[in-house]
Amino acid sequence: MKFFSFRSRRSSLLFRLLLGFLTVIVLLASLYFFSYTMYQNHIRSEIIRYNEQNIRFASERYEEHFQLIQKQMYALYFSENVTRLRNSSGNSRFELYDLVKQEITKVVGNPLMHIDNVFLVFKDNRLMVSKAGTAERSVYFEKIYTSKEYPGSFWQKQFSQAYTSRLYAASTFYENPFFETGEAISKGEFYPYVIKHWQYDDFYIVAMLDADRLYNAFHRSVNPNFIIYDQQGTAVYAKGDIPAGMPRPERKPDGDEASVLVDHTYYFTKSGGHSGFTYMNIVPVSRMFEQISQLNLILLSLLAAALLVSVFFSIMFSVRFNRPVRQIVNSIQQADGKDVSIPTGIPEFELIGRKLDDMQKTNARIEQDLVLKTTKLESYGYINKLKKIYDGPHGAGMDALSAHSFRFLVFEISYKPLFWENMQDDPDRLTYFIRECINQGISSEFPRSLTLQMENRQIVSVLSEPDDAKLEMCLESLQGMFGNDADYYFFTIAVSPVYPQSSDFTGAYEQTVRLLQERMLTEETQVVREASGRQTSSLFTQAQERQFDENLQVGNAQELLHLLDRHLSLMERKEASVRQYREFAADIVQKVRKTMYAFGLKERAAEQAIAETNPIDGLYSGRQYRMFFSRLIVASCEEIRSIRKSGDPIIEFVTEYVQTNFAQDITLDIVAEQLHITGGYLSTYFKEKTGEYFVDYINGVRIGEAKRALLETDLKIQDVALRSGYQNINSFNRMFKKFSGLSPREYRKLHLSPDTQV
Repeated sequence: MKFFSFRSRRSSLLFRLLLGFLTVIVLLASLYFFSYTMYQNHIRSEIIRYNEQNIRFASERYEEHFQLIQKQMYALYFSENVTRLRNSSGNSRFELYDLVKQEITKVVGNPLMHIDNVFLVFKDNRLMVSKAGTAERSVYFEKIYTSKEYPGSFWQKQFSQAYTSRLYAASTFYENPFFETGEAISKGEFYPYVIKHWQYDDFYIVAMLDADRLYNAFHRSVNPNFIIYDQQGTAVYAKGDIPAGMPRPERKPDGDEASVLVDHTYYFTKSGGHSGFTYMNIVPVSRMFEQISQLNLILLSLLAAALLVSVFFSIMFSVRFNRPVRQIVNSIQQADGKDVSIPTGIPEFELIGRKLDDMQKTNARIEQDLVLKTTKLESYGYINKLKKIYDGPHGAGMDALSAHSFRFLVFEISYKPLFWENMQDDPDRLTYFIRECINQGISSEFPRSLTLQMENRQIVSVLSEPDDAKLEMCLESLQGMFGNDADYYFFTIAVSPVYPQSSDFTGAYEQTVRLLQERMLTEETQVVREASGRQTSSLFTQAQERQFDENLQVGNAQELLHLLDRHLSLMERKEASVRQYREFAADIVQKVRKTMYAFGLKERAAEQAIAETNPIDGLYSGRQYRMFFSRLIVASCEEIRSIRKSGDPIIEFVTEYVQTNFAQDITLDIVAEQLHITGGYLSTYFKEKTGEYFVDYINGVRIGEAKRALLETDLKIQDVALRSGYQNINSFNRMFKKFSGLSPREYRKLHLSPDTQV
């Protein structure tokens, strides 16, 4: 009887399982056919609504952008520098050209504006201004920005057109070669956006809007067919396959939209309120319902496969499921101590599901936590070993790190000024992402490697399986990746030699870090593999030190900067390393601080100048070192001169007299007579108090006035000499070259040449 009861219950369970599986199959099939008939029309309406939303989004973004461009161009149109440029003439324009060009560069440099270039076109001036500088109008529109639709005559006619702003149809612009050989190079497809003002007919601004970039930014539909019409029904821009004989859109009230079905093609239109343009998406019906057909085919295939698989597995599992399930339930009952009986129903599935789900989630959490902790412990072990930190007897296992040969890669990040100007992220956060990129790039070639961050700008990778060929490929890949952001930062990559098992791990790391100081003074990523071995000192000689100290004590900034510039030029020719530059800069800072302390100034000016510049270890070019020294020396010398001159009525009278009468004949005796003292006494007194000879001081004031007149007026050089107090042109030329290093003509040409403004 017991055997019969067991067989009966088993048959009942098999029957229930089989019946349950077959019921599920029937329900799935019924649900599919009901869903197919119920939602087919709904899917069609959703696709149409999707395209209506797309054309609405595109039109709104285009209109907002056109308004933004108009405001930006009017701001440039009425800017102070543009207004001064329109009202200026002669050589005074050249400095304004550069200022206007800088304003244009700021506008064009914003990637969200989608502007390729901006032109300032003048009616009575053959020169025009763009982001590249100044150029002749005829050359620009016939060579650099040429188009069949917009020849040179088109741009000339714009002066006589009566409008304030107009967006012309997009056209492909080319750059023609300046010689007969060569082919024209396409610059892209641009909308010319012309901005004028009714009060001024001699000047307008052109913004070249990149049509394809605007399309990619504002057109979000999966269907590429898109066209823009102006108020006259003329196509301004077209993209994709535009069918022939398509209906022209009727101008709707501002903001209205419509969808029309013509010849199995949907036309979705939207009118813009600002520009008056009409935007249209063109979607063929066959394309619209292609996805529905594919979805139906996939669902039918899945249903058929599900039916076959369900029938097969329902039979198989119904036959073979009873005994394994009962064994699993018994095991679970023994594990938790519960006595679960077997009812006529099938509660085993619920119990198995709950238990297995809990077990799987618990195991996953434990495994993930162990992996994370193991990785962190490994990183901490490396850092402790590199920093010589004893972490107890349990950290002795880290000695296995040096059981195999290894090598170090040390990455030092240097951020450029553009990073601090444009980047919003915290540099520590960016360093973390850079470390992850380096780790991913290195671990792909060296799976047993480890990458960790040692300092805020230093990342270290340990390669336990050195392979020179793989290493070169890895470094080349990383340099290519870093090159994408070369405007924001660069790297110094120190590559250590391969160290054997017996090498000192910490010592090897320290030797590799010292290699970072052997990089050349450039703004590019460099790989340093060995020390240069340069033994040449980068510091001043004894004679140079004496000359530096003498000029610093009297506050002679000009001579000090000449001396520093000559020494930096010598270091550049000798290809000095970053370490030598930093040693030299630290030595100069120490000398300045020592002199300031001797004058009782408490280093106020020096510390302020240093604070306004990057720290010495953040300087990575000769230009930055010259700027650093210029701020430091000028500020310190001004402070020193002021303390030497302060409270002295004789010095105050002499300086004020020279500043007022520099254009007159001034001699030592004339000034001494005003003070009722002898010329010899005044000469000695002035030199002692200021550290400068009386004659040199007069010539310095006169040459300073001459420089201003050369740049701000159109006076002849002879007139500038007379105005500055020099009756003899030869004396003027000789003295000007002594103080500036250039002749007056060379000085004016250098600072007013158009080439220097580009």
